[in-house]
Amino acid sequence: MSSPPNSVKKIGLLSMVFLCLNGMVGSGLFLLPGQVAAIAGNWGLAIYILVAVIAMSLGWCYVKCASRFSRNGGAYIYAKEAFGEFVGFEIGLMRWVVGMIAWASLSVGFILALGSLYPQVMVAPLKQILIVSMIVGLGLVNIFGANAIKKFSNIITVTKAIIIFAFIAAGIFYIEPQHLSVFDESFPTDTLGHAALIIFFGFTGFEALTVVAAEMENPRKNIPLAMVIGILSCSLLYFIVQLICIGVLGDDLAHSASPIAAVAEVLFGHWGKILVSIGMLISIGGVIVVSSFITPHSCQALAEDHTIFLKFTKQNRFGAPYGAIIVSSLLTCAVALSGSFMELVTISVVSRFAQHIVTSLALFSLEKKGIMQPFSRPWKRAIPIIAIVSILWLLSNAELYHVIYGLGALVVGAPLYFIQKKLDIKPTEKNPVLSASSQLS
Repeated sequence: MSSPPNSVKKIGLLSMVFLCLNGMVGSGLFLLPGQVAAIAGNWGLAIYILVAVIAMSLGWCYVKCASRFSRNGGAYIYAKEAFGEFVGFEIGLMRWVVGMIAWASLSVGFILALGSLYPQVMVAPLKQILIVSMIVGLGLVNIFGANAIKKFSNIITVTKAIIIFAFIAAGIFYIEPQHLSVFDESFPTDTLGHAALIIFFGFTGFEALTVVAAEMENPRKNIPLAMVIGILSCSLLYFIVQLICIGVLGDDLAHSASPIAAVAEVLFGHWGKILVSIGMLISIGGVIVVSSFITPHSCQALAEDHTIFLKFTKQNRFGAPYGAIIVSSLLTCAVALSGSFMELVTISVVSRFAQHIVTSLALFSLEKKGIMQPFSRPWKRAIPIIAIVSILWLLSNAELYHVIYGLGALVVGAPLYFIQKKLDIKPTEKNPVLSASSQLS
């Protein structure tokens, strides 16, 4: 099978930034402020800053690795080059599983958000039908290649940005200062870790760009830049939105399932709630679009080196890995139907920890192997250590069953890897492994 024509353009820097923001700004922005307030009160603002620092330290590790590689795979490639095939296979499999869990949790979150406008959609079996229809529908869109997703993603990003910035511009003037005091509340020592774990969900997705590096224009330069812009913008946005929600709703925030819509209703009445709810749906939909695009490519990247999944590398005339898309969509449907939104959120966060830790550790191995330049300053060497310790702290605050479900694919992956080694199937000239080449501008 031949690759798609070279005339198909790659993803440019602006679209990379849009993809990064779409990957982070979604259900967490609209649905988590109330959960955070219920757990940590107004101290949630400080915890947002703490989690932003953790996300930026992790982002720095991904940026350093991304500057050395330009093929699809992200954490899988870094793990494979740093620690060998077995660790690479495990992380590659986890990256794929992470994508499916995230896609599933976002789809459930979308229906939850839709339920704030139309409560009847939360009734079975309509809820389940809508979830499956969303996932399968986006799978079909992906069949037509990355250009279709790029156009969809850019339109959604611009639309939701207008609505979110309008919300901020109006809401900032209605903050009641008496609602913002945190010193009247005791510091949430017992729930600090739980709150940070939930907030971290809002920052997940920044690493998604590295998974489809081969789709990017000048990835070694543009991916780090897009990721830095994305993480900083997302951190500021989450903090401001939480501030407005606290300032307007006060103690009522802790009891709100859809805080931003509740703020809009206070400020602008029923129609304000409807408008913001539409923006919320668009925003969450944007993250789902990104997840539906990234996830099959994680499977494809794994298949390029481990031919037990070889059929998943086959592409159609649009350059889309249709086998990986079909399998990923079906498995995501199964995950989405298996749990509630908050359960899937926590499992989604935990499932990412393996790749975050390995990527941070990879910097030291890549430096030792000469693939990466030595750390020029002691503080640069400290950043991945801070990232690793932070992730281990977050992991210690998860429930045991969340850890089992979130990291269980590592156990499943071990026998799969050795089956692969025993089969020892190698790509041939007649059946070459194709790299992803659907590209955007």
